Amino acid sequence: MFNPSTTKQMKTLKTIFASALLLLIGSTAMAQPSAAQVKKDVSKTFPGAITIEVVGNGETTEEWEGSTKMFYHRRRVKVFGKTSFADLLPDSRAISEGLAVYVKQGGTFVYKKYNPGTSELTGMPPIDIDKINQFIAKNIDEVINNCNRRIGEPLTRIEMTPESKVTWYSLNSFSFKIDTVMMRTRRNETVVDLARGEANIRFYRDDINGDWVRVLKGSGFTHIEDVKEETYTKEELDSWKTIDQYYR
Repeated sequence: MFNPSTTKQMKTLKTIFASALLLLIGSTAMAQPSAAQVKKDVSKTFPGAITIEVVGNGETTEEWEGSTKMFYHRRRVKVFGKTSFADLLPDSRAISEGLAVYVKQGGTFVYKKYNPGTSELTGMPPIDIDKINQFIAKNIDEVINNCNRRIGEPLTRIEMTPESKVTWYSLNSFSFKIDTVMMRTRRNETVVDLARGEANIRFYRDDINGDWVRVLKGSGFTHIEDVKEETYTKEELDSWKTIDQYYR
């Protein structure tokens, strides 16, 4: 039998539940720290920072820790500070990019920690590109693994250019990146595998005035995906240079 009183009570309960849910969502959103607060909190981790940039609006997540539901808010930040060798290179800066992590306590988010991500240096000395490419040519079998099976003539040449993306890690270590590297690897007497990859070739030296003397082995080709296989005659493949021959 239809009961108007019961229907009215159900509508009232639904309204109360919806209102409470909106209040909960609203309080969670309102409790997120402002950019100014994030900068202030992160400066506790980096008291010597020159500037701190807050990137984006961050993300709030629900995570279970055992039987307890926790609310976390993470905000991406970039911290710019002086280097330990600023007396040698006054314009040098150390840049750390990571996440400011907050945990919800009561109705607000409280700063918990800074999670480091990437780091690099700017304001570093110029790199002699010709010397770097000479070094690559002399050490190609260190730069690329199994280079005596990789066919070098038709595809990407591994070299640094003025447009290369450079990342400095210290006074004595840097890398440059090649976004796309196409490479052929000889599978057997007649079949070649064509693959797409990338390179992030990292170099080392012993002191700031020294030459670059080491390279991270195999950093010249990181496989991303197979593109296709190609078939040639044995005579054709035997006539092609492999990468170690091509660079000499």
